[in-house]
Amino acid sequence: MTFNVGARLALAGVVLLVPVVAGCSTAERGIAEPPTSPRSSSSVAQATSASPTGPDSTSIDPCDLITAEDLADVGEFQTTYKEGAGARTCNWQSSFESGGDGFVFSVGVRDSQGIDSVRDIGGGVEPDTVNQRPAAKTYDPRSKDCLIAVEISDTSRVDVTTLADDGCEIAPIIAGLVEPKLPAVP
Repeated sequence: MTFNVGARLALAGVVLLVPVVAGCSTAERGIAEPPTSPRSSSSVAQATSASPTGPDSTSIDPCDLITAEDLADVGEFQTTYKEGAGARTCNWQSSFESGGDGFVFSVGVRDSQGIDSVRDIGGGVEPDTVNQRPAAKTYDPRSKDCLIAVEISDTSRVDVTTLADDGCEIAPIIAGLVEPKLPAVP
């Protein structure tokens, strides 16, 4: 699966505009809710409460971290929510019906694993940053899939995973959209 160049550029353009628009907007943003999600609704704003090790990640809904508005210039995406393997995850797949190419990415919240516990998926684990927030990155040199783990606290993180040939070009763009919606790092 590949992310076509036009869609990648559109997504990059959205990322570049988000800080400008967010900096001067007083309107509240809407939250896209996937129709197939069995989860209860939660608010990202609730995630700002602090615990002894940092913000409480348990109230962060991964499906609230990317909205349909965020992806409007790229195309329509179908979302699915699942829990397992230590994470609550929301998967996005571009819709073939709307001219998409089936590109898939996911955002997963890990409540009990910090960025220091990122598992190497083949290309090593490298320290990284997303909007000046500590992160870690790993990639699979064979499939080119990429994972960027963004710190919430010492013991929690958000994983952005792209399943594409150019995954490590796209993952930072998606992580850049997610990071401003996370509670401040302690």
